Amino acid sequence: MILNDIKILTRIKMTLSTEAKLGIFVVLVALASAFLIFTFGEIPFFKEKTKQYITYFKDVAGLSKGAEVRVAGVRAGEVKEVTLEGARVKILFEVREGIKIYKDATAYIGTLGLMGDKYLGINPGSPESGELKRGQVVQSEEIASDTDKLIEELSITAQEFRRVAQNLSLILEENRLTLRETLVNLNTLVSNLNEITIQNKENINRTLENLRILTASLENLINNVNSVVTENKSSIKEISTDLSVILSELKEDLPVLVANLKELSANLNSIVKANRTDISRILVSLRKGTENLAEVSQELNIILARLERGEGTLGKLLTDESLYKNLNKGVKTLGKAGEVVEKTHLYIGMRGELYREGDSKGILTVKLVPDRKKYYLLEVVGDSRGRVYREEYLDGRETVKKEFKPEFTLQYARNFHLFGHTLTLRGGLKESTGGIGADLYIDSGKYIFADLWDFGRKDRPQDKNLKPNLQIGFHWHLTRNLYIRFGGDDLLNSKLRGAFGGIGLLFRDDDLKYLLGGVGLPIR
Repeated sequence: MILNDIKILTRIKMTLSTEAKLGIFVVLVALASAFLIFTFGEIPFFKEKTKQYITYFKDVAGLSKGAEVRVAGVRAGEVKEVTLEGARVKILFEVREGIKIYKDATAYIGTLGLMGDKYLGINPGSPESGELKRGQVVQSEEIASDTDKLIEELSITAQEFRRVAQNLSLILEENRLTLRETLVNLNTLVSNLNEITIQNKENINRTLENLRILTASLENLINNVNSVVTENKSSIKEISTDLSVILSELKEDLPVLVANLKELSANLNSIVKANRTDISRILVSLRKGTENLAEVSQELNIILARLERGEGTLGKLLTDESLYKNLNKGVKTLGKAGEVVEKTHLYIGMRGELYREGDSKGILTVKLVPDRKKYYLLEVVGDSRGRVYREEYLDGRETVKKEFKPEFTLQYARNFHLFGHTLTLRGGLKESTGGIGADLYIDSGKYIFADLWDFGRKDRPQDKNLKPNLQIGFHWHLTRNLYIRFGGDDLLNSKLRGAFGGIGLLFRDDDLKYLLGGVGLPIR
């Protein structure tokens, strides 16, 4: 009996141990499923509030359920249903609760990249038209996507090439016999020329020999002409004598020329007699002018003598040694300015930054460092979000527009050394608005930065009472020229708050000289 009781207790323990293991396994599976559901599933009480709208298209060009919905280019929701309703396609889509869509909003179908992913784009419209209630219809506009346009243009180009190929093929087909005859004739011509050359090889050689003989004969002819001139100098003299005879015969015309000259002199004499008083006055004026010039020269001599003796203000300046000392000090000052310029370092670089909702910035940096206490920062910023502004008309209407223009950062920075670290304070323009900033250096290649700018924000007219943009992050130089930066953006506004990251290159003037010298540019 005792042995049987022990066996029964042992079986009960083994049974309870197996059930406990099974229970633990079930609990773990349930917890893992709950984690996956909370992480990736759409739990209604964790999902962000949305609102739904409807739009209609004749052709959705492959848009399907679950596709992105972008409001003014920003991801804002997804397509919930795509159904046929008569001859049109009905699209039910949703956007986040905080995004406003107005009555004059329009919808279109766009394409993302060259892969052809479709999305539903919404132009939100203007606030003046009033907000569109949820569940109402957004008007659609048929706009071909960039990829579709490209494919259409490529198709047209391919068709044109096909036509050209067909035309060339027809031309070749129609003129095949003519081309063959031309090639045969060319071949025959070449062979005939070859035979003629072979048959008349001796004649060609004789012709070349005759040309050589002719050239030698011409040289002999030139030499003979020279010898003829030398031998016939007397004859040439006789020719010159004959020319002098001809000139003597021309003397008959000289009396006529002399008579004309006499008549001219008589006319000049009569003119002088008629204007004798005027000529006398001119001579008197010339005499007075010479007398005045003599007096002026005497006065100049007196002034120069006074300058040599150091009299007068100009004389004192010329003879005063202090003037020389002041000039010497000026030259030394210019020399010190040159030393400052030589000590100044120039940094040039560029970086790209990626922000929330896929937005990005491209930044060109120019940094001028005259000494260790301060520096000047200039940046040209290209923002994919653009700049939004309001435009008012004389009739009271107001529209919201977006422009994509470069923005500029121009700041003055001052360095302070505190507790073994460097603190830099900056101020001036930040992306074409007023802004301030600070950098706390952990070591030479790492620092924490903070920027506060855009105090009177107008970049999001649909959001009222926005606070300035506050950006805090970490800057880390991986190498001397390569660096990364990351952190939080727009931290004072909960709706716009997000992270950002970027990578860039920064070169000092010494690096630029090395690089430019490496590509063969003259650097002095």
